[in-house]
Amino acid sequence: MFHHPAEDGGMKDEQARRQALQAMLRALADAEGELLDALHHDLGKSPSEAYVSELEGVRSECRHALAHLHRWMKPERRKLPPMAWPGRAVLHREPCGSVLVISPWNYPVFLSLTPVACALAAGCSVVLKPSERAPRVAEVLDRMMAGAFPSGLVSVIVGDGGTAKELLKKRFDHFFFTGSRGTGLEVAAAAARHGVPATLELGGKCPVMMFSGGGAGGTKLRDRLDTAARRIAWGKYLNAGQTCVAPDHVLVERDLYEPLLDALKRAFDSFGRDGYGKMVDRRHFDRVRAYLGQGTIFHGGVVDEATLSISPTILTDVADDAGVMKEEIFGPVLPVIPCDDLEDGLRRARANPDPLAVYPFTEDAGVVERIRAELRSGAVCVNDVVVHVAGVDLPFGGTGNSGMGRYRGRAGFDAFSRERIVLNRGLRWDLPFRYPPLPDLKNLKRALKIFGA
Repeated sequence: MFHHPAEDGGMKDEQARRQALQAMLRALADAEGELLDALHHDLGKSPSEAYVSELEGVRSECRHALAHLHRWMKPERRKLPPMAWPGRAVLHREPCGSVLVISPWNYPVFLSLTPVACALAAGCSVVLKPSERAPRVAEVLDRMMAGAFPSGLVSVIVGDGGTAKELLKKRFDHFFFTGSRGTGLEVAAAAARHGVPATLELGGKCPVMMFSGGGAGGTKLRDRLDTAARRIAWGKYLNAGQTCVAPDHVLVERDLYEPLLDALKRAFDSFGRDGYGKMVDRRHFDRVRAYLGQGTIFHGGVVDEATLSISPTILTDVADDAGVMKEEIFGPVLPVIPCDDLEDGLRRARANPDPLAVYPFTEDAGVVERIRAELRSGAVCVNDVVVHVAGVDLPFGGTGNSGMGRYRGRAGFDAFSRERIVLNRGLRWDLPFRYPPLPDLKNLKRALKIFGA
């Protein structure tokens, strides 16, 4: 039922990798219209949002790899231990082999094809299993990859969760998964059974933490609250909140609580509803709608069952033990929680597992440093949200519950490469101090010091 890539694991020479990345770029251009239509059908994305948040990210990944591939692949000289003198040691980065990519539904093009591009840059063959919850996109990806690559280099397997479970029984040289923590643990277990690595990009409750730090910093932050609110609201509005690094909730000092609520309301109102997305399916719609009853709706809260749409909603008066404060929201609901001070905010943030990102909003460098030092997360993005994901030169990934491993750009190339040392010596010269009978300890130490050990 499942085609397994060639045992040689793909492409070892640079030219073949370049051709594969260029084929990906051509395939994206040829299928652009189909992909945009499919993204609108599955997720309600407007053409503009879909192009920027899905297609352009994949193009950037391919172009970045093409620009840097020669340097990434270049062997590196490494220092020898004294007992191997004279000689030469070289580090090579070689393809890990065959890669299984299981991708999610929320960014079904970007989160499918960026890891594929990284794997191709590393010289690997790929089996891609796109999410069945974005079925139209999966169909387009299947046709697109079949037409772009020779058999066995990139294969798309369309199917449901049972199909994914069957794939996990097959042997691959690297497993790459983006999605929920529960499924991620299954992928990690499958990789462990085969004795190979796994990269897991999971989720988490990414907190916004707005604390002035007092003094002039407080005045500056209050004066710039509209900009801060617009950035936070944009991160929640994007893809109707169905983004793994979306701001999940806001922890804000009490003096800024009411002004921030008003600024967030203005920001959401200014965005309008043109091109605003929908919940991916009825199950997800019902799950997110249930959160609306777990606090007071300050703004929004409009639902449309016919279109599976939930308007951007600001939620207040939320209990600490409410589901919306314990579970990843993954929708357009934004709880805003007043805090007594930074200590209170840090305590609340630590109540949840490590997230993919933390978003400090402050003009005080000391506040940023405390948040960075005292909270664990995949990334820290100061005075903005989500934008760090767009950087091809910024390794992306989580920690703890939010995942393990990094990719994008050089980090993606390294994730799917295996470092291999080649140490080469001649037989003409040979240092005697390594062989038995060894000299006494004093003379041995002297010899090691002379040779720099």
